[in-house]
Amino acid sequence: MSAISIQGLSAGYGGEAVINDISFELAEQQLLAILGPSGSGKSTLLKTIAGFLTPMTGSITLEGVTVSSTTSLVPPEKRNIGLVPQEGSLFPHLDVSANIGFGIKRDPNARARVDELLEIIGMKEFAHTRPQELSGGQQQRVALARALAPKPKLILLDEPFTALDTSLRAQMREDIRSILTLTSTTAIMVTHDQEEALATADQLALMQGGQLIAYGVPLSLYNNPESISVARLLGEINVIPAVVESNNSVRTDFGVSLTKDSGELNPGDSGTLIVRPEAIAIVENSTPNATIIDSLFHGHDSLISVRTDSGLVIKLREPTHITRTPGARCSVNVTRPGIFLPQARINP
Repeated sequence: MSAISIQGLSAGYGGEAVINDISFELAEQQLLAILGPSGSGKSTLLKTIAGFLTPMTGSITLEGVTVSSTTSLVPPEKRNIGLVPQEGSLFPHLDVSANIGFGIKRDPNARARVDELLEIIGMKEFAHTRPQELSGGQQQRVALARALAPKPKLILLDEPFTALDTSLRAQMREDIRSILTLTSTTAIMVTHDQEEALATADQLALMQGGQLIAYGVPLSLYNNPESISVARLLGEINVIPAVVESNNSVRTDFGVSLTKDSGELNPGDSGTLIVRPEAIAIVENSTPNATIIDSLFHGHDSLISVRTDSGLVIKLREPTHITRTPGARCSVNVTRPGIFLPQARINP
């Protein structure tokens, strides 16, 4: 049985739908990341799951029990769903222990549960510290522990890393992932950060314009996107005009390139080859076919932009010890199979 099942869900405000016909299922103890640009409907979907919005169509089922439909609505406080808001929203007048135990004050085992969660989040020594004395990352761990205290069926995280410094975000992703695993908790996280979604989630839901445009395992969606829109939501891509040579190869400005499984292809069909920057390379000691435009340093690598002699702008990644000078001539080539989309399937 799935932890949560959403079928044909539409919801919005004032009778106007913001999300349309959303359907997916999430297994128990998995983390789903909902990724999309601002205005794509991510927060509206989260609010509808939490029970703050009534569906216009469709239903939400938690562990086999329908909690939202057009005819019935279980109140938010009776859904046994934990919520971690963007800023954590801890009570400033309560210490860490009191914040964590706030929702289980009447539970006779509350003290033991609070101690257990303090151990899990690695903050036993901060039990009597006030939130304003904690770092942003520590506050988020406490907010997560507070949401976990009642042992909810599902945890909802609304862009939990937004308020954190860049240096803290990677560590917090690991911490939250570890805490959810230790507590065997199913979770749904909203984010607009590609790296965050890819690094954290078991399953990934991509939203655009209020619709779910892709759902699946992050690695699969990244390597085998079904459209240009899906590919772009997950990172930089190169969109290269191509013509089919055979069932597994296409011809581009760079010659013949292999493709991953794209279904039945007909020689002569035109379309687009989607190639990630890491699948493009500058080939030394070859006849130049491009000019370097720019080089952006990212620490772990550099993103190089080149313009081919046919006018196509291509981006590629290189180790930072390689220096590229704008205006220099070079030879670029596709080094790995790309994804070919026939003209009929292209969705810019």
